[in-house]
Amino acid sequence: MMNTEYDRDFIFDIDAYLIEAYPKMNMSTRRAICRLSLDELDSEGLEEVVDVVVADYAITKMNYRDPEEEEEETE
Repeated sequence: MMNTEYDRDFIFDIDAYLIEAYPKMNMSTRRAICRLSLDELDSEGLEEVVDVVVADYAITKMNYRDPEEEEEETE
């Protein structure tokens, strides 16, 4: 039986972070910062991080070699 349960979501509570990192910040300011932060966040940056991890995992854990690199090494 295959285990289909694993961590696959990234959830970041901006408000909780602000409360911990900036304890004197009031709720009104936190709301504004949360809204501005969400406007600045994009999935492209997160996708780039995932792509780097995929490449590193393929090379270090799966011994992946780029077929083009292998051709160059044999020539």
